[in-house]
Parts: sequence; structure tokens; C-alpha cells
Amino acid sequence: MHLDLSPEDLAFRDEVRTFLSENLTPELRRAGRRATSVFMDKTYSLAWQKILHVRGWVAPAWPVRHGGTGWNEMQRYIFAAESARAGAPSLAPMGLKMAGPVIMGFGTEEQKAHYLPRILSGDDYWCQGYSEPGAGSDLAALQLRAEREGEDYVLNGTKIWTTHAHWANRMFCLVRTRTEGKAQAGITFLLHDMQTPGVSVRPIITLAGDA
Repeated sequence: MHLDLSPEDLAFRDEVRTFLSENLTPELRRAGRRATSVFMDKTYSLAWQKILHVRGWVAPAWPVRHGGTGWNEMQRYIFAAESARAGAPSLAPMGLKMAGPVIMGFGTEEQKAHYLPRILSGDDYWCQGYSEPGAGSDLAALQLRAEREGEDYVLNGTKIWTTHAHWANRMFCLVRTRTEGKAQAGITFLLHDMQTPGVSVRPIITLAGDA
């Protein structure tokens, strides 16, 4: 695909290239180029995220009022293309691309003020609580129950494929809060601390010996 860049776009591309040249260490470049999926080892993704956070470039797609860059589509394309070309590590998507946008769209002002800055900085590292044994990604079939007891929800059940759960301090978790009516209507999106009593994390060991 051929893209004609305007003088402003070329100036922005040069700015991005200079930033990447000055801030991507050989170790980070090596990690980025050896990655086999979008899920980068936390050691490298979080180190790169903190560098981007200082520059204000962590979340190009976020609204400016929540810490986004205000870039147009071409600038976002240039940044993504130059980052890939330079071998920059990918950032963990669970907070930036999954929990963050949901909190922006449906969270309270208190939740936005608390969680969004911590997602940008990497102080909160998220995992996903979608799939379940026996249900897979068929979310209408999920069975993990959340029952209200006073100010708390008590959860009973199991999640699987909770990517990066062994590193995360936060999880966004789909739970069943109602059993009557249409199955999809009884599901709630909860945010919870992975240090909550009763939470345990167990690895799934692959044939290659990876967890």
C-alpha cells in the first residue's frame, strides 16, 4: 500500500523515529523481535510502557481527557508502523484495550479517576476473566456465580485462559449475578483485586514446558 505523507506527517514520523532511537534499549528491541504473540513478557512490556507513559504516548486511541495523545488516524498508523519496524515490545492489551475502554464507557467518575491513571502508568496490571472450564468463550454459558452479601460480592467458580493471571494484580471478570431470564442478561462485569482472599492461580503447562 502506498501512502503519501504530508510534510506534517513526515515531521511526526521523524519525531517518532528519534524517540524510538533514543529510548529503545538493545534489550527491549531484542525482546520485541523475539516475541511470538501479542502477549509480551511483563518484564519488557511494562518497562516499555513506563517509558511511553513519561512521554504521554501509552494510549494513542484513548480520548485526550483520559490521557490519550489526540493523534489522528495517520499519526496512530505512523507510530504503530515505526514501533513495529524498530522492534518495540507490544504492551499488554488487557488494561489498555479491554478494561480501560469499558471503564471509560460505563464506569463511575470515581472509578475512572482511580483506575484509568493506574492503567496508563502500569501500576495496575490486568488479566481477563472470561472463559470457563466447560464453557470456553461461550459467555452466555458461564457459571461463575457472584452473590451480593452486604457491600460485597461473594464469587464461586473457576476461570480459565486468564492470560497473565500469574503477574496481574487486577482482574476484570464476567460473572453471573442472575439466573432467570435470557442467559446474556444475567452477566456482570466486575473489577477485583487478585489478592482477594480465596483467589488462587494455577498454571496450565504446555507440551513445551511453558505455563
